[in-house]
Amino acid sequence: MKYRIMPVLVALSIGGTATACGTPAGGTASSSGDTAIKVAIIPPTSGALAQFGSDAAKGWQYAVDEANRNGGVDGHRIELIKMDTDAAPATTLRAAREAVLQKGAHFIGGVMTSTEHGALNQQLAGLNALSFNSLGKDDALTGKDCVANAFRTVQTNSMDVNALAGRLKTLPGEKWAIQAVDYSTGHTAAEVFKKAAAAAGKQVVLEQFAPLNTSEFGSYITKLQGSGADALFAVEYGSDGVAFVNQAAQFKLPAKFKTVLGFNMVSEPLFKAMGDKIVGFYNNVGYDVNADNPLNRSFVQGFREKYGETPYYVEADAYLAAETLFAGIKKAGSGDPVKVRQALGDLTFDSIAGQVTMRGADHQLLRPSYLGQVEKSGSGLAFKVVAAAQGAETSPHADPACTL
Repeated sequence: MKYRIMPVLVALSIGGTATACGTPAGGTASSSGDTAIKVAIIPPTSGALAQFGSDAAKGWQYAVDEANRNGGVDGHRIELIKMDTDAAPATTLRAAREAVLQKGAHFIGGVMTSTEHGALNQQLAGLNALSFNSLGKDDALTGKDCVANAFRTVQTNSMDVNALAGRLKTLPGEKWAIQAVDYSTGHTAAEVFKKAAAAAGKQVVLEQFAPLNTSEFGSYITKLQGSGADALFAVEYGSDGVAFVNQAAQFKLPAKFKTVLGFNMVSEPLFKAMGDKIVGFYNNVGYDVNADNPLNRSFVQGFREKYGETPYYVEADAYLAAETLFAGIKKAGSGDPVKVRQALGDLTFDSIAGQVTMRGADHQLLRPSYLGQVEKSGSGLAFKVVAAAQGAETSPHADPACTL
């Protein structure tokens, strides 16, 4: 199976300014008196995250076009309003206010970073708008920073790490080293992994953190070589992950380990930049393109026919966010955001990820997480899913810090 490949750099914020344009899903302006339900998407359109933003918009657009071809959602046409941002929270907030107050949208998707979501969430009640987060994974968004008008459809960082940790006992290697980014995600992942290692009877012999945007990993690799570890847990992502993988290969570091387990380090967009040196690596996988359920098969086939490429997790997760919104509208029998919010609480519905539930206590979607292993596929690379964990396993309880 071929995946579209692209090099992507991960950044926390990117400078720029915002512009906006209203774009109905069908490409024509809504007529006066139209009962269309308006959804604003606000992905980054410039900077290092622009390609991810474009792909998130593509997933939403595909879902809206499909819904409108089938008569809309609960009889309502869906109108997609596309706004621009640079992934800076202030820019995203301006775009959100314009989309709601000037363009009539009451539902928001496509916002990229957890930092943006944290800022946006505080404005949602005043705007009478609901946000559907398919990209921001920081645990606090459904923990201490949760709000009633925000719904997360992507897994949290802890859910993904717990899925990996659940398979730790079966992975080769007894002495593990941890190489992680010196950022909240890296520290959270390391803490969860250490607890799982202890439970599995494994030993962590080295734990080290590199600052975000590290390009030279020589000193870290030297410590890994001398650690005595026979397995590696690596939490380096984006350009940092590419630099670490390529430099580690130069030092023949992977050959010292029975297992290399990445968290957010290896993904389809980075396959080309990392190359065959990652064949055999394990990594968390949020979306299984080969999931054998009717909705996923239809989505993958239709997406390939329309775009000439196989969807990967950014596009698929955006589509799943749209599925969640549409399920809420159908249950509510209305496009009123208050009624949709009430309808989504503890709602179970069929999706491209199988049967999922929007947990009412924290507005976290309970969906599967996967462990994948990189393998050769034709002229490129692909993930082979080797294990799956259900959302009820990776997140059995809502964070008590969340009060909706």
